[in-house]
Amino acid sequence: MRKALVVAILMLMPGCLDTTPEEISGVQIQLPIGSIIEGDTATLMASGQRPVGAKYLWDFGDGSGGTGENVQHIFVDEGQYTIVLTVVDEEGRIGIASENIEILHRNESPVASLDSTYDGEGQNIKVNSLVFFDGGSSSDPDGDVLSFGWDFGDGNTGEGIRPNHFYDTVGNFTVTLVVSDSGNLSSSDQIWVLVSMRTFSVTFTGYTVTIPTLAGYTAEGDVTPLTHNYPYNLTNVYYNLNWTESEFGDTEDTLGGTLFPDNFTLSVRTNYLLNKTISGTSGDLSLNFDALSTLPTNVVMSMESALEVSDYLFQNGYTSAKGQGPWETSIICNEASSITDLGLNSFLDTDDGNDWFLNVEYHYYSATITEI
Repeated sequence: MRKALVVAILMLMPGCLDTTPEEISGVQIQLPIGSIIEGDTATLMASGQRPVGAKYLWDFGDGSGGTGENVQHIFVDEGQYTIVLTVVDEEGRIGIASENIEILHRNESPVASLDSTYDGEGQNIKVNSLVFFDGGSSSDPDGDVLSFGWDFGDGNTGEGIRPNHFYDTVGNFTVTLVVSDSGNLSSSDQIWVLVSMRTFSVTFTGYTVTIPTLAGYTAEGDVTPLTHNYPYNLTNVYYNLNWTESEFGDTEDTLGGTLFPDNFTLSVRTNYLLNKTISGTSGDLSLNFDALSTLPTNVVMSMESALEVSDYLFQNGYTSAKGQGPWETSIICNEASSITDLGLNSFLDTDDGNDWFLNVEYHYYSATITEI
């Protein structure tokens, strides 16, 4: 009885009985190798001192915990977390270890979005047109700066948020936009671009040009040369030479008829072998170069450009070079005898020549090409 009391007293005396559990030294936590990104599964392992039959209690630092020597945990949010591992062996000894872990932000892929316009008319694209593309609606959930890569589908590529491209070939093309963020994640978007032929109407219009009247004087035996330059697509050229003889004896009059009329020659030569000559004493000579070409009928055609239409017209008889260029005109006074030449002394017809007037009119046409 006395012995039991002594033992009880010793147990109650301070310092006589230590109730603090013994510590397990050497308990460690092995963290995953490499970076852990929010939403990924992290495997955490107890290492170092691992007593047989011990219990393992985990505090992941995000308000949740787990048990077991090795555990897996998903950290939902990015940030810094302190992981605490408590080990309790069969004898009640306790070992504690802690480690800090950084959970990184998960980089999300950007979203590519593209659009195209042609003169404000969407994808109504004609060949040889400048097409405008827009990737400005693309976005990145993380706010990263994006890079833009374009494949225009015809073997050409580009960069930038809003490029443009010139399609010079008819066809159906797939345009691809690839956007990439700073984490090398990317996404793409595509559209179809239909490039079609252009349609043109060709209208032919005829014109008449009257050259101001030319006046001159040519003496007997002399030649007066003149030059005229004509455009393409001539259809007709008309010359008229006339002279007036008011002297008695030169022209037919009411008194005695024609005694000594002046004789002129009008000659026109071209480099197209369109040469004509006429002579006479009538005081009125004309040369008409008609049917050089014919005004074509208006047409509608589908081609890639107005230049191609123009080439087609030139190569298929819709334009004519016949008569184009310089025409040489000669006014020749063959005979213009005066009264004095006949040995008569009179005020009538005293000069060896005459004044003349030349009128020239030409017709041509031109083509007006209009896209419709």
